[in-house]
This record gives sequence, structure tokens and C-alpha cells, in this order.
Amino acid sequence: MNRAALAASLLILALGAFACTDNSGGNNATGTAGTTGAGGTTGSGGTTGSGGTTGSGGTTGGGGTTGAGGTTGSAGTTGSGGAGGSTSGFTAVDPCSTESSYTTTGTTITFGATADISYMPKCLKVSAGATVTFTGDFVSHPLMPSAKRGTLTGNPILPTGNGTTTSFTFPNAGYFAYYCDVHGASDGALGMVGVIWVE
Repeated sequence: MNRAALAASLLILALGAFACTDNSGGNNATGTAGTTGAGGTTGSGGTTGSGGTTGSGGTTGGGGTTGAGGTTGSAGTTGSGGAGGSTSGFTAVDPCSTESSYTTTGTTITFGATADISYMPKCLKVSAGATVTFTGDFVSHPLMPSAKRGTLTGNPILPTGNGTTTSFTFPNAGYFAYYCDVHGASDGALGMVGVIWVE
């Protein structure tokens, strides 16, 4: 055999051997992929979603001073209306039941003899600081400050049972009532009674 034929024969044998080896055992090495899909760390998520501080909100909404409003709306005096007792400031005191009952003319109150049992005027209005003079017979008509009507404290009128003239100064506002201890001793609305309204 020559060399050319020998070489061709070896080549055929070699190819045949390769072909047999290639088809034996199927896909022995195919799919081994020892590490494919192991995913040792894939999806472990050791820290994913731990949220250790998420939503703690330690100070959220604390609002320690929000809306405290210590002075807001206090309005301590709003709407108090404490002094609004009367629209006109008038107070009825017997026998002077209406504001129109009072005269503002002069500062003298007169009264007559024993048979005359009335003060003229019986309702007198003056300004604070005014002096009012009573003129008449105090023996027959003893003058007394009222203990039942009008302003009951600070009445400048003093009991008077002698003489014919006496005067009293009225420094403060009020309704200062008086009466005759003989003809108005009940100290009411009837008889010899009167009021000095000081504004």
C-alpha cells in the first residue's frame, strides 16, 4: 500500500471514531451547569423590607404647642355687659316711678305747715356735687333718710327735727330717698316722701 492510500485509510478511521464517540452517551455533559440556577444570594433579601425605622414617626404629630391657644379666644370681657342694667340708666324709686317724674329746676325742696303733707318737688334730679336745701318746719315734719328705698348706703341726708332750713351736699351718684317721720313714717310710696336723683 502506498503512503497516500494509508493516509486516506487513517483519515477514514479517525473520522469514524469521532463520529462514534460524538453519538455515544447522548448529552452527558449537556445541562450539568453545576452553578446555574443556584441563586445562592438571589432573592435572599436579607435587608430588603426590614424597615427598622420606617414609620417610626417618633415626633410626627407630636404638636406639643400646636393649637395650644393659651390666650386665643380668651376674650375675658367680651360680651360681659356687666353695667348694662338699664338702657337709660334710670331706676324707679317710689314715689318717683318714671324718669319724667323728676324736675331738674332748682336745688331747693320746700314743705309747709302741719297741714301741708308733701314735698315740693318730691322728685328732684341734680348733678353729682350739688347741694340741696330743705326749707320748712322740721318740728312738724321731721326729715329722715330712707332705710327702704333707693340707694341705701352713703345717703347724705341726716335726721333733722329742729329749725326751718338745712342743706346737704351729694357728692356721689344714686337715688337718695327721704321721708317725714310723722306723715310718711312707713317709708313707702305714700305720704310725705321724696327722692333726690343724683347723676
